[in-house]
Amino acid sequence: MEGVLLDSIVIDDHFHNYEEVYGVAAVPTATHFGDRETLTPYLITSGNNAFGAATGLLGTADTPFRAGSVYFDSRRVSIQDVSNANPFILRLIWGTPSQTPAQAVTAMQFSDTVIQQLTANGNNKPQDFWFVRVPVGYQLWAEIKSATNNATAHIFLLVHEYPSNSP
Repeated sequence: MEGVLLDSIVIDDHFHNYEEVYGVAAVPTATHFGDRETLTPYLITSGNNAFGAATGLLGTADTPFRAGSVYFDSRRVSIQDVSNANPFILRLIWGTPSQTPAQAVTAMQFSDTVIQQLTANGNNKPQDFWFVRVPVGYQLWAEIKSATNNATAHIFLLVHEYPSNSP
């Protein structure tokens, strides 16, 4: 019973929390990929029926944004548009400050979801994502896979931060 209670507290903490919106940094650096409250979404590009190059969403300097936070997660992304109406696989990848996206994928540090707009450049909506809490200062990247080479998706990242990883 104690496990159910603890799970309920964690879930309640997650859903009764603030959410911050990130988009591409106005002046990105090696440690700063995203700006809060920007109106410029990230641009993610696919390969040919394969994942494209990883796009940096959060660098090591981008979290914490609230004093006292030690973990963050990204439970949702906001899909602004896609270049075609075919399904995409959107992958969020997390890594330590010293990892590359490829190393993080090899270590299975990612979560995938399917996105599909009924029309290209339409149906802007938040997309729920299953994602673990990771320590602040970790990096976050996105990749997409599409049957169309160089297909694109514009997204905003929605982030929660937490003062601890347990209730």
